[in-house]
Amino acid sequence: MLTSMEQNSLTLIGTLASDVATTTTESGAKLARFRLAVRPRRWDRTRNTWIDGEPTFVAVTCWRRLAENVAASLRRGDPVIVTGRLRVKRDPEHRVTRVEVDAMSVGLDLNRVSVNPRAA
Repeated sequence: MLTSMEQNSLTLIGTLASDVATTTTESGAKLARFRLAVRPRRWDRTRNTWIDGEPTFVAVTCWRRLAENVAASLRRGDPVIVTGRLRVKRDPEHRVTRVEVDAMSVGLDLNRVSVNPRAA
């Protein structure tokens, strides 16, 4: 049986499309936000290369310790993997729908970059 947290969780692989913006809520909780660009890719046999599709942009929100670590570690252009809960927010007045992810985990995509966590 799935819990409510598992029912709408997802994992996205993409690139930070913005720098990380941080704030602190009135209650003192740290908050970090960034936009994630997710591009579908497919193998083109005739050209013998990967082809990038049109990007989908998703807003990502991080809280507390994750927010602090994301702000200290990531910059625009970094390849990341984000796991979190999907949220769809609608603004009927402006006829806008916004897809957001409330992140539970964010990490660098080691398929595209290498890091040494033990380096000072």
